[in-house]
Amino acid sequence: MPPARARAPGRAGHGNVSQQESGKVAMRRILPVVLLCATAVLIVWGCTSRGGLNLPVRTEMKIGDRQRDWALVYFQSWREHREGSYLNLSRQHMAKAVRTYFDLQVKIGHSFPDFYTLDRRRRSGCRFLGEIDRLAARFRVVISEPGTTGCLARG
Repeated sequence: MPPARARAPGRAGHGNVSQQESGKVAMRRILPVVLLCATAVLIVWGCTSRGGLNLPVRTEMKIGDRQRDWALVYFQSWREHREGSYLNLSRQHMAKAVRTYFDLQVKIGHSFPDFYTLDRRRRSGCRFLGEIDRLAARFRVVISEPGTTGCLARG
């Protein structure tokens, strides 16, 4: 049997110590870079998210348009059947559409290209709400939600 090889001083234990030390050095160099990248990602994500559910402008416009369309459907049903519930439903849906348009206008500001399209739709909805209120008074229909959030009060 050949004689056992003596180990070099400082090399006790398993594996190559120099490889372990170089791995630690590499980790010390890489770890700050990884932490910096993770911090940058979190900062960018924090700056771009406003909290809550933020739908794209056109998607929110479509939600308002859908409410407006339902208001017109119920209004047509009211014209055919003269039932007060149809007039109430029409008013509720149009009020939701006007609120959606108004909130979206406040959110996007004047510089957004769709601002004036929203403004036209909101003002048209306000005129429609006024017409519903006049018809409700004329035909003695009790309106369940008389408020007009998003419409300017006329003095």
